[in-house]
Amino acid sequence: MKLFKLTCKFVLGAILASPWVQGNSSEIDFTRDVQPILEHNCVSCHREDNAKGDVRLDTKAATLAGDDVLVPGDPEASSLYWTTTLPLDDELIMPPIKNEEKDYPLTDAEKAVLKQWIVDGAEWPEEIVLEPRKRLPKTISFVEHVQPILELNCVACHYEGKVKADLRLDTKAYAFATDYVISPGNALESDLYVLCTLPMDDEMFMPPAPADPLSSGDLYTLRRWIDEGADWPEEVTLAPKKKSLTILGTMPKDLYQELGFSEGPVTDEFSEYEEEISTSDLAFELVPIEGGEFTMGSSLDDSSRGEDEWPAHQVEVSDFWMGKYELTWDLYELWMLNIDRDNRAYKKMEETKADALTDAVTKPTAPYTDMTFGMGKSGFPAICMTQLSAKMYCMWLSARTGRFYRLPTEAEWEYACKAGSNTAYNFGDDPESLPNHSWHLKNSFFQYQSVGKKPANGYGLFDMHGNVWEWTLDQFAPPPSTSPANKRVNPMVVPTSLYPRVVKGGSWDDGPQNHRSAARMASDESWKQQDPQIPKSVWYHTDALFVGFRVVRPREIPPLEDIEKYWPSEAEILAIPSR
Repeated sequence: MKLFKLTCKFVLGAILASPWVQGNSSEIDFTRDVQPILEHNCVSCHREDNAKGDVRLDTKAATLAGDDVLVPGDPEASSLYWTTTLPLDDELIMPPIKNEEKDYPLTDAEKAVLKQWIVDGAEWPEEIVLEPRKRLPKTISFVEHVQPILELNCVACHYEGKVKADLRLDTKAYAFATDYVISPGNALESDLYVLCTLPMDDEMFMPPAPADPLSSGDLYTLRRWIDEGADWPEEVTLAPKKKSLTILGTMPKDLYQELGFSEGPVTDEFSEYEEEISTSDLAFELVPIEGGEFTMGSSLDDSSRGEDEWPAHQVEVSDFWMGKYELTWDLYELWMLNIDRDNRAYKKMEETKADALTDAVTKPTAPYTDMTFGMGKSGFPAICMTQLSAKMYCMWLSARTGRFYRLPTEAEWEYACKAGSNTAYNFGDDPESLPNHSWHLKNSFFQYQSVGKKPANGYGLFDMHGNVWEWTLDQFAPPPSTSPANKRVNPMVVPTSLYPRVVKGGSWDDGPQNHRSAARMASDESWKQQDPQIPKSVWYHTDALFVGFRVVRPREIPPLEDIEKYWPSEAEILAIPSR
């Protein structure tokens, strides 16, 4: 990791020995000390959408609302603490011991942190909402769990070939040469750990930008290892390793064949249905959209039309199902944060072929910040994803359900939005009526809203106007100046460049014109402007707080040779690490 900028007087050794660092590490800090314990051990079963025993531990308000769950100042009266101290065979012990080979109680150090935190008044910043995270292994192995963290994040600047600030971390002898870099049995006296927990804008934060900070799991693993004695086999020498941005998974044609897809119509009844995600308690609804001919775009005589709208022309689309709502965070994070796999591990579900196929689909790197930007999560539309992410989610969803899902084409989306109408909006031409049908700039309170709160259109679809723009499959091309002479059948502009691509529907941050059924917008590289990563992420548009998507399922499966038009192509997947 690159050394942060300091005046030439100072070196890392002086910083590590700093009384400031040492003197401030022992006090209980919620974010550093308590939050990881709760997130990695408790929140998966006690959160808004999975409140077992009617207990929630994901927010301060919900935790305090529980019956004696948390009693500030009195750990013995707080079930959050005393249930962790019960004998292993007690049915009330938390976390529960269902599998003795994998499950384990909190460590003595963790219980001591919880106890002291409660004694001190259980300080919990109101704005912090906890997220479920995977439990660590019962036993921390240096070679399996700690060595990769150090080699990927630290050793590149601190080994025999490159010794920054006289510090080496490639062998046990060098790493333990002082008592403040690693202090066995006390992570809070070990600056290898403490410096990684500082605020990211602190000049002593490690690893410094542009490197990514350690993940919550890596930090928690490092702390457990040190607190448990920091065992480091004498014979193990570390070498710097390059961090892979993404583990590349299965290719689209391989998944198509593994799922047994073949070209032609599906035999399912063409009716509304609910798709359940078997590894969770979640489901989403799909509405059948009977294909037909419609007028795409808007009349050139319409004085209110946007300059990017297609001129009115005839288009025909085939039957498809479409998500009744914009895809929500609850469903999206099953893939994005790998909660699908974590759920299976926690529930000890027997592995199926679908599990193997979904695990093989490429997953995104962890987001560097909260992608909801404080606007809400459960029941709210997922946002800030790139088109690649949305397409990869559809690929994952297909693997999980065994049904072929994809994004809509621009023509399909507009056909579904218009729902048989020939007016500017599917409810008429008057923009003054927009507040009754859409979340837009003047009624959204400057953020997105829960899906399905406005009336559905004639096809039973919600939020086709407003809330968030929605991805389509098409490359954005400037519309022709005159209407196409011939009817277009199932048109799609297959992308040939990363930008621009088409989003439809308008958002909470737009005025009436962008909510028109024919309105369209082009994606832009500036949607990643705030992304601090180098290279910028292929998965997130950190500035597109107004873009989401919904899925469709065509009634006819495309041929194998066309699958890369709908899912990420093999070339796109292979290019991910370099983008």
